[in-house]
Amino acid sequence: MKIEREKWLDVTKMIGILLVVYGHSTEGPHSITFIYWFHMPLFFIISGYLFKPVNSISELKFYIKKLTCKLLVPYCTYLILFSMYDIALEIHNGSMNTTALLDEGLSLLIGGRFITGVHGVFWYVTCLFISQILFALICLYFKKNLSRLVLVISCYLIAHFETIKLVPHIGKHTFNQISIPWNMDVALLAIFFLGLGFFAKKLISFIPNTVGITCISLSILYMTLYEMNKLDYHLSLKYLRYNHLFLDALIPITMTFAVLYLCQKLAKVQIIQSCTVFGKESLTIMYIHIFANAVLSQFFEYGPLLYTIIGLAVPMLTKKFVIESQPTIKPLFIGLNVKRKPKLKVRTA
Repeated sequence: MKIEREKWLDVTKMIGILLVVYGHSTEGPHSITFIYWFHMPLFFIISGYLFKPVNSISELKFYIKKLTCKLLVPYCTYLILFSMYDIALEIHNGSMNTTALLDEGLSLLIGGRFITGVHGVFWYVTCLFISQILFALICLYFKKNLSRLVLVISCYLIAHFETIKLVPHIGKHTFNQISIPWNMDVALLAIFFLGLGFFAKKLISFIPNTVGITCISLSILYMTLYEMNKLDYHLSLKYLRYNHLFLDALIPITMTFAVLYLCQKLAKVQIIQSCTVFGKESLTIMYIHIFANAVLSQFFEYGPLLYTIIGLAVPMLTKKFVIESQPTIKPLFIGLNVKRKPKLKVRTA
């Protein structure tokens, strides 16, 4: 049972990261809009599905340490490397000055939606880091799932209070200048999807045909209504574009369950199983795909298809022939392994 679960999870991650890369390849087509409706909620729901509650303060401390080494170490490594590339490029173009350097440094420290370009996907890592810690705290101090669910829904409502009430009042442009580090406010929405993955583990592990087919049908209906200009819906977690209190839950959840159902079916196909390596290396692909295309696109022009191929191939090749070949630097790119110290046994006379 565990092996089968891992197969469909890898297929899901593969599909998810493929959509992420393709989603960054171009702007304009409705397919990109549809991808943004669910592709980031999908990753948070998977994280919730894999989440295991902590039961004590000592376990929480170890969990935070583990998350820091696993997520923030590679985050800092790639952030520094790509920033050095940006600075070198600006120096070469003659556009670098002290003010620009300080502004760039401040943006990198704040992170989240304040950094774009080759750092465009970095918001997800810090948002995931924060949302997982918040959910761990909820699970630690509230043992009943009903209490946990109420708190998760409260986070969802607070997130929408920000985007529905505060953002229009303050002004979208002005609001985005307020320094909220690491997209901490987006974590309030992310924790809702993460919590859903945790609470719906049993259903997600094996989605019935009736549920899967219903979700696929509804997903097709949403897209059809959008094409007919009967549905005006957009979603972008990074840029606080979630202002439909009902649809921001309904559409991402429905489409995510449709994808999960299809992935569970696809996991049984042998040729699909051979491609799950992309799912296993989804974080590496996430970090490198924009940077790889930013460098190569300076030498020749190409479309979304080649962008996607490069976005998948270059990170995989980099991982295999550069990162894996250097054991001393490998942990900086894939995260440090942290092991819990064994408890000392006290002998009694």
